[in-house]
Amino acid sequence: MWEKIPALIVVVVCFCLGCYVTYTSGKNLFAPSYDDTAFPFCAPEYENTVYYNYTAEHES
Repeated sequence: MWEKIPALIVVVVCFCLGCYVTYTSGKNLFAPSYDDTAFPFCAPEYENTVYYNYTAEHES
């Protein structure tokens, strides 16, 4: 009997987290943002610029 209590707690926590993830993912799915910014977390002057490190990719 004592194993069932922690197991039920784990099930309830996983259920709540699963519902939260489903809800937050569904918001973007059914009400998408029309912001075309490629990198929204960068500084405003770098939001649409892709940087590529040529040396790291081609140096053996």
